[in-house]
Amino acid sequence: MSDIILRLERLHAEARNREVRVVVTKDLGKIIVDGKTFTLTKGIEAELPLWLAEALAEKGVINLAENTITIDELARVHFSVMNARSPADLEPLPSNFYYEAARYLSQLRDRIRKELDPKLLEERHKAQEYLAEIIDRRLSLILRSIKSPATIAEISSKLSKEEHFLLTTLNNIIDKWKNKLTSLAGNETDTP
Repeated sequence: MSDIILRLERLHAEARNREVRVVVTKDLGKIIVDGKTFTLTKGIEAELPLWLAEALAEKGVINLAENTITIDELARVHFSVMNARSPADLEPLPSNFYYEAARYLSQLRDRIRKELDPKLLEERHKAQEYLAEIIDRRLSLILRSIKSPATIAEISSKLSKEEHFLLTTLNNIIDKWKNKLTSLAGNETDTP
C-alpha cells in the first residue's frame, strides 16, 4: 500500500513542478531558482513551475494565466460523470484534475480563514461533495472496465494520471492473482 501512496505523491510532485503560464504584475528582474534563470518584468508572460508561480502569486508579483478549477467546472464534470452509464461514456479528465481540485479546495480553505464568508464555506462543502461523488462514480466505472481489455483500451485516454495509475495497478494485481490461481489449479492436477 505504501508503494501506491508514494506513486500518488510522485504524480502530485510532477503536477507541482509542471510549467504554467503567468503574467508578471511587478518587476522582479532576474531570479535564479534551482539553477534556472527567470526574467520577471512587469507586463510580460512567462512560464514558471507551478510551485513558484503559487508563491509569487501569493505575494502579488504574478497572476496565473491558466484557468484553475472552479465550482462551476466541478459541477460540470459532476453532471457529466453522474450521467455516464458505462465506461465508454466517461468524459476525458485533464491529466492533473484531482491535483487541481485539491488545490482549489485548499485555496477555498485559506480564503474561508481570511474572509470568514459563509458563502465560501457553502462553496467548499459543495465542492467536496461533487469531488467525492466524481471519485466514487469514476472508480465504479473504472472497476467495471477491468473485465474487458477492449474497454480498458477505450477508456485509457479518458483517465487522469491518478486514475490511469489505479487502473494499471489493479489490472496487474488481477493478472497476477489469476495466474497464481491457474498455476495452483494446474499443480493440483499433477499430483496423484
